[in-house]
Amino acid sequence: MAGPVVCVVGAGTAGLEGLFSAREALGVEAQLRLVAPDSEFRYRPMDARALFRPAQERGVAIAELAAQAGADWVADRAVAVSEADREVLTRDGDTVGFDYLLLALGGRSRRALRQGHVWERGSDPGFLDETIAGIAAGELGSVAIVVPRGARWSLPAYELALVLAWTAAATDAQVTLITAEEHPLAALGPAVTDTVTRELEAAGVKTITGVEPIDRPRHDPEPPEPSHLVLVPEQPADLTGSLVGRPSDPARVGLGAGSQAEFDRLISLPTVDGPYLAGVATDAAGFIEVDDGLRVCGCERVWAAGSCIAAALEHSALAAGQADAAIAAIAGVAGVSPADASGAPELTGMLLTGQREQWLDENPPETRQPSTRCLWWPPGRAVGRTLAKQIAAWDPSVHEALPGQAGGVPIHTPIALGCSRTPSKNASAAVSPGLRAARLRDIENRQLMTIRRREESANVELHALDAKLQSLAAHQREAIRELQQHGYLVRHHA
Repeated sequence: MAGPVVCVVGAGTAGLEGLFSAREALGVEAQLRLVAPDSEFRYRPMDARALFRPAQERGVAIAELAAQAGADWVADRAVAVSEADREVLTRDGDTVGFDYLLLALGGRSRRALRQGHVWERGSDPGFLDETIAGIAAGELGSVAIVVPRGARWSLPAYELALVLAWTAAATDAQVTLITAEEHPLAALGPAVTDTVTRELEAAGVKTITGVEPIDRPRHDPEPPEPSHLVLVPEQPADLTGSLVGRPSDPARVGLGAGSQAEFDRLISLPTVDGPYLAGVATDAAGFIEVDDGLRVCGCERVWAAGSCIAAALEHSALAAGQADAAIAAIAGVAGVSPADASGAPELTGMLLTGQREQWLDENPPETRQPSTRCLWWPPGRAVGRTLAKQIAAWDPSVHEALPGQAGGVPIHTPIALGCSRTPSKNASAAVSPGLRAARLRDIENRQLMTIRRREESANVELHALDAKLQSLAAHQREAIRELQQHGYLVRHHA
């Protein structure tokens, strides 16, 4: 008897963890399908004996991972879900059927500020080298790190600020951290806030909290609000819809009450939007709404996990745990295993402390592309109960279970989830009417493409069937003629 058809959308940590977890939980009878446009899963190997030693990213082909899981891979992007038809519509207009669906398609990073530089780990390997070299040469006397509202995992900014401050210790350079959070890393609790504040002070990092970084044109006569950080563009504004922009040095900023400050370099994290997937409940920012069991609000056969869901925090280890919990719930609904009532996992980890000397030992001066990881354990994207096991099978730098770190603050942070009273399945609720209409037209066009493809396929089959019928009729006439010639059949005339 064939098992259920389980479709996973997305090939990040959550998607791949869910894929391997589904194979393990549902057995060989289950039919697994993966929908993702990515060609590779990128991860950075970590040596447990040298936590902060820099390492180049590596990649594993998605085709290889899908084959390992025994899944059919559709190399395309999902644009809509129809639970009623149990189908996922792809960008190319194809449909992928499912009995149960796990959405793990991630968020969409975009530039929040026109001014300055945007930083994401792995996106520009030479950028950190250039900044550190500028500090060491005295060319950059002041560097600001900005956490805009909408950056759902702000810890990398704190790590970058510490690394730059440790690098700048022998210089007169000043590193400033500017964050929209009311308190440093407030979402992780007061103990973490106190700890990271002490770390920043010890490193000489100046911290400005509770300010909202926004762009304001130079000619705008309205004075800045005291609670706002106002960026004054030094050159024509770039589009804010992507990470691509024109970096500008220096950057002049207003800190409220008419005061301004200038930094030789301003580096900001990107903000993150949801995937705006049509056919599922989303919040105003496009993130998928799920209940406390990770089931998509208003759906019976659809779950979601990772950075695509409406939650205050995201992390690869959390995403992997969410994927495991969602698959456990699917296995329960499918009757393969007892129902799991444990719900969504919480964020667990360790905020490391006192790592300055170890980081400096493993990243001496002139180190190319030094590590920016110095606060969080466990690190990296190759995490998860099943994904780490699969990658460790052919990459010894990845361990199935990384050892714990003793020095630090243990983190156990619940993640608030839940459905709004009137969940909307309009994936474009937060965009302009014109763009929303364009997206809806695009979805309708893709659906029409699918219908036309099916019509064309049906026409081809009809033509083939007609040709076979004509060939059969010709053979039949030939057989009758031969039988008549040999006297086996006699024509009767009226």
